[in-house]
Amino acid sequence: MQTLVVYYSRSGSTRTVATALAHGVGGTLRELVDANARTNLFVAAMAALFRRSALLVNPDYDVSGYETVVIMTPIWIGNPAPAANTFLRTVNLTGKKVLIVALGESGENLATSSRLEQMARARGGQVIGVHHIHGLNSSGKAGPSATAEELEKAGQRLADVLREPHNQED
Repeated sequence: MQTLVVYYSRSGSTRTVATALAHGVGGTLRELVDANARTNLFVAAMAALFRRSALLVNPDYDVSGYETVVIMTPIWIGNPAPAANTFLRTVNLTGKKVLIVALGESGENLATSSRLEQMARARGGQVIGVHHIHGLNSSGKAGPSATAEELEKAGQRLADVLREPHNQED
């Protein structure tokens, strides 16, 4: 099973999970690089809130050589990062199994999950699952923050999910 792990990471937590997942399944990593560094958290959150897209640096939307595409995004103010919006609005996922992974400061966000699923299906993808991972607490609010070790373990658990026999059948 050829797996592509596509991710955007502003603070590094999504990158950590993506790297562990790709390593666990022998997959290929593809980072979405936003031309806007999104260093201002407020401005980044507003872009996500209004569901903006991003200008990507050297974008590659070709997923033709892969059976499974994992799309990973941080969740800001209940919405995917603009870079993930761009990818999901552009990529052709026809005939691809798609696993969506959302990382956020809070727990599960069903509205965001539903939106991400709809976006992937609109591009022809067969969504095989949506997972939520507790990421880093970068907002400065009080609350727990995942450690690098916890993020790596989350990536390894996702690799186990992808290796399950029912995800390899057509």
